[in-house]
Amino acid sequence: MTVSPDSPEPRAPQASKAPKSSSRASRLKGAACAVLLVLGFLVAAAATAVAYLSNPLGPWDHQAYDHIHLFGTIALASALLTVPVTVLAVARRRLRLWWLVPCAALTLAAWGRLTVFLPTR
Repeated sequence: MTVSPDSPEPRAPQASKAPKSSSRASRLKGAACAVLLVLGFLVAAAATAVAYLSNPLGPWDHQAYDHIHLFGTIALASALLTVPVTVLAVARRRLRLWWLVPCAALTLAAWGRLTVFLPTR
């Protein structure tokens, strides 16, 4: 109990009345962000895997080069689409900081396949 100098009667301390619905809503928003990001990461990871597993037989194999470029572009686009969602969810504290790691790893892997690790013709 606390006594205020202005009032002669003692008052009981006020308990914080945080509504339970906001905590539940926050968890649901975090789960929705997580599901959205996992789907984006799966698309990016699958396209990146296909891009890395496609190897041309030789300089005449233009179809393999086209597949590498197509799936690398799909992977990079999907990874870049997840970046703002990840950053926003982490900044708003819906998700934890470690969610940035798979986002950065997939983005770098897809970019690497399109630039550094692209087979020469």
